[in-house]
Amino acid sequence: MKYIKTERLKCGTRIGHPVYNREGVLCYNIGTEVDPSMIDRMRKMHMYGTYILEPDEKPPVFTREELEFEQFQAMQTETVERILTSIVGRESPRQTIFDELIEEIYQRYCLLHSRFTFNQSLRSEYDFIYKHSLSVTVLTALMAGKTSAEPEEKKALLKAALLHDIGKLYAPSEILHKQDKLSDAELERMNQAILLGMNMLAKEEQLPFITRSYLKQYAEDTCNRLPNYPHTLMDLYPGTRILKVADMYDTLTAIRPYKAPITSFAAINIMKNDPLRYDPRIVDLLSGCIEILPVGSYVVLSTGEKGIVMKENPKDHTRPVVWGLSRNMPYNLAVPTLGEELYIIDCLMTSDNRQRISKEAVEKYIQKLKKATKKPEA
Repeated sequence: MKYIKTERLKCGTRIGHPVYNREGVLCYNIGTEVDPSMIDRMRKMHMYGTYILEPDEKPPVFTREELEFEQFQAMQTETVERILTSIVGRESPRQTIFDELIEEIYQRYCLLHSRFTFNQSLRSEYDFIYKHSLSVTVLTALMAGKTSAEPEEKKALLKAALLHDIGKLYAPSEILHKQDKLSDAELERMNQAILLGMNMLAKEEQLPFITRSYLKQYAEDTCNRLPNYPHTLMDLYPGTRILKVADMYDTLTAIRPYKAPITSFAAINIMKNDPLRYDPRIVDLLSGCIEILPVGSYVVLSTGEKGIVMKENPKDHTRPVVWGLSRNMPYNLAVPTLGEELYIIDCLMTSDNRQRISKEAVEKYIQKLKKATKKPEA
């Protein structure tokens, strides 16, 4: 499976990601062959791109949880748009649908007791701010659910997550939808828009004080230009640190106008390698909330050998047990002496965690290899 921009889609290929409309109705299922009408519709939807299957690749199987999340994202994007645009336009009433959405996200994702398969939704130039805001809120909920904060404090943080990107609605369209990296001057104009949004929200008395505090810290940290800016990471509230990690994870793993997404594994490692900007404890918290290297993931090792994850390591997701496909043997990357020389470079699956085989298939494959490599008795 690979990511293809909409303008490069070719007839005869098969899509590897379901396409939903704004009402949550499935337009095209996985494995659907691309034809001129599909390309035309995706262009009219202003979609940045999609995933396509390789010629001989079998369509991946979606779990019920994954399908429900796909539909939830599609349906709630319009709700997020209504909330953000009404706040910008000073329209009312909006508080009811805002509170209802926060409550639903809280119930769905803050109260989970198991790791969640977080799949990225396909995005267009018209909805990427809203889908990003929704995704960041879900990721924030997953992490907040593992903290000891009171429910109302968690919900206040979810409100900040949903509103954190509202300033971009003030940004010029040519900057917002630019198909290339922003210049320094354009980045400055974007920062000005972010600050404008923050100043507007600071006057929203309906928002909890702690929500406005999170948003103020986030905007100051993002723009890094205001007086009294907290120069150290530890000066930030724990909730702000959670918001920073959720925002960057979604930014790195989502489809962007100018850049293809990277894998969940790579995104986590980027943040872990930058401890001055991203709290390592919060990055580890996210790693424990979502699937990063589930059993069955294809990976490439530091030696160049490819392998399959056999067993996860709950203490360190980067060091699971991997079956090497070239040497037909297992590697326990949790062993310190082995981990110094042998480690995972990246996973060989798309950022939406589709390209992996089932746990049952992994077990059958490993048993088969063990029998094939077992030495005959003398």
